[in-house]
Amino acid sequence: MSEKEVRVRFAPSPTGELHLGGARTALFNWLYARHHEGTFILRIEDTDEQRSSEEHLDSILESLSWLGLDWDEGPLHQRERLDLYRDYVSLLMNSGHAYYCFASQEELEETRRQAQETDENWVYRGEDRNLSADEVRAKLDADEPHTVRFKVPDEGTVTIDDLVQGEVTFECAVLEDFVLMRSDDSPTYHLSNVVDDIEMGITHVIRGSDHLSNTPKQVLVYQALDANVPAFAHLPLILGEDGKRLSKRHGATSVNTFRTKGYLPGAVVNYLALLGWNPGDDREVFTVPDLIREFSLEKVNKANPKFDFDKLSWLNGEYISKVPAGELRLSVRDSLQIRGCWEEELDMERRDYFFALIELWQSRSHTLNELSDNIAPFLTEAFAYEPAGVREHIGNKDLLGLVEAFREALLQVDPWNQEELEATLREVAAGMDRDAADLIHVTRVAVTGKRVSPGIFEVLDLMDRDKSRVRLDRMIRYLRKLENAKAKRKEQEATKAG
Repeated sequence: MSEKEVRVRFAPSPTGELHLGGARTALFNWLYARHHEGTFILRIEDTDEQRSSEEHLDSILESLSWLGLDWDEGPLHQRERLDLYRDYVSLLMNSGHAYYCFASQEELEETRRQAQETDENWVYRGEDRNLSADEVRAKLDADEPHTVRFKVPDEGTVTIDDLVQGEVTFECAVLEDFVLMRSDDSPTYHLSNVVDDIEMGITHVIRGSDHLSNTPKQVLVYQALDANVPAFAHLPLILGEDGKRLSKRHGATSVNTFRTKGYLPGAVVNYLALLGWNPGDDREVFTVPDLIREFSLEKVNKANPKFDFDKLSWLNGEYISKVPAGELRLSVRDSLQIRGCWEEELDMERRDYFFALIELWQSRSHTLNELSDNIAPFLTEAFAYEPAGVREHIGNKDLLGLVEAFREALLQVDPWNQEELEATLREVAAGMDRDAADLIHVTRVAVTGKRVSPGIFEVLDLMDRDKSRVRLDRMIRYLRKLENAKAKRKEQEATKAG
């Protein structure tokens, strides 16, 4: 490894799915490594056997792969390195930087309670740090439960020249003697993180600013081991629109959820990159090569960004609109299969029709799910009319005769194209002394089920004569029911009045 080689890592715990905060951390590490032609390492912090699971690990790996964040080394598992952590604890013990602590949890809580009654700034300094070697040996021989704690200096400071947050200084007097090895002989985060970073030659630790308070403790461990301290960059936290840290209460927060909702990985990566990083201009749409070329930690802001679901949807729509229909085919097909309206011949002799449907709707859809919802009415009669479309475009209007006339007029349209369809519709409306807009809107609801759609003549042209007439027949039946219901209400009102 050359002195200038960048080596970074992403170290998730397999105790849940990959959430947006973790994905953003992984992305920034990956971009930094790719920008500097360095190494991106995937490390799995799985020493917590009770909470870790293979299911969660598989989900994390799948999410990273879906985002395109490929790793150069790993996955490396901490659970396979327990002996290594014990060796490092021995080094710290032998150098006088760590000690056995025999205090029970109950004793610690009571000591803390008593101290806090008189001193709000109390930090734990274990009495056992001053035990003689003989006293320690006697307790160990008696099998007294114990942990291993780091002996924090009573005086001095730890200064971190953070690449995002700037220079941050911590007083040693406010740092407790933190645990390195638990009573069950498992390493804590402070120990395993430092040991792994040393062993893996990590040059830059890029993580959320919620870890900043851990950093002085870890720096002390690096120094006690006479190891190189990596550069630190603590990223701003992602907030919800209410200004609080993003969580489940704000809606979808896992990468997998956005995948199932029909977001494209490129759009998610693009948006995550903009959460804290600023390119220095007004650009918002980036390709991955663009991000790799321009990313730098100097352009990461201190301020905590807010996650804007609407902006992500807009950005996703921008991506969908630019993807060739052929590249969307499989995703849309799978989504249509779930909706029960996929026709196998669309993948064979009717492929051009399927591609035309994608091209018709892709610039008007924000997600793949929305794109599939828009396409579905072209493939099945089993679709509902949007309530908003019924309220706005049908309501109490007298449309039955108008739609019946247009339905019959479609029999004479030749050739079947947008120009002839428009001319026919406007002729029918004019002949009945009606506004063409009334017929356009009710036809749109009839053939697509939606209040808003692409140009209605483009839709009719693509749908063909038979499908269009079938949908108009359905609307005619619907309007007749409305007419009958209206007549019945008038009759009942007249009866009551009489």
